[in-house]
Amino acid sequence: MAENGWRKFSVDKVSRRAKASKQTIYRWWPAIGNMCIEAAVELIPDRSKLGRDPAERIAALLQPLEEMTRQGSGHAVLRAAMIAASDDKDAGETWRNWMKENIRAPLRLVLAEIAAKKVVRRDFDLDEAVDFLTGQLWGRIMIMRSPLPERFSDTQAAALLKSLAP
Repeated sequence: MAENGWRKFSVDKVSRRAKASKQTIYRWWPAIGNMCIEAAVELIPDRSKLGRDPAERIAALLQPLEEMTRQGSGHAVLRAAMIAASDDKDAGETWRNWMKENIRAPLRLVLAEIAAKKVVRRDFDLDEAVDFLTGQLWGRIMIMRSPLPERFSDTQAAALLKSLAP
C-alpha cells in the first residue's frame, strides 16, 4: 500500500505477500478498503497520557499521527488510507469511527473542561475545532506527500487554543 497507493492495492498482492489465499483475505476483510484503514491504524502509536496543561493535552491527541508520519513510510500508508476512506464507504465509516474515538471525543472533553474554566469560549464549535486541529495534517499528507515536522502537534494545539480564547 505504501509503495503503490490505495488505488493499485489489490487482494492478489496481499495474498501473495501474506502467503494466504484470497478467500482467507476476504474472510478477514470483506471490504478491501477496511484492510487499508486497519493497516494504517496498526501503525499509529499509542497516545501518551494526557497531561494537565490544555495545550499538552490537545497536542497529545495528534502526536501519534505525527509520529506515524515520520516512521518509515508511515505518511504514505496514512495517505493511502485517507484515499481509501474517501473512495470506499465502509473504509470511510471505519476511519470516521477511529477519528471520533481517538480525536473528536477526547478533544470535546478537553475543550468542555477548559471552557468551564474560561480558558476558551463556551460557544466553540467542535467540528470547527477538529478541522482546525487536523486540517493542516491532511494537507501535508495528501497534497505535500510528506511527514509532519517536529512539534507539529504542539503548534496546532497552541494555535487552536489561541483561536478559541475568550
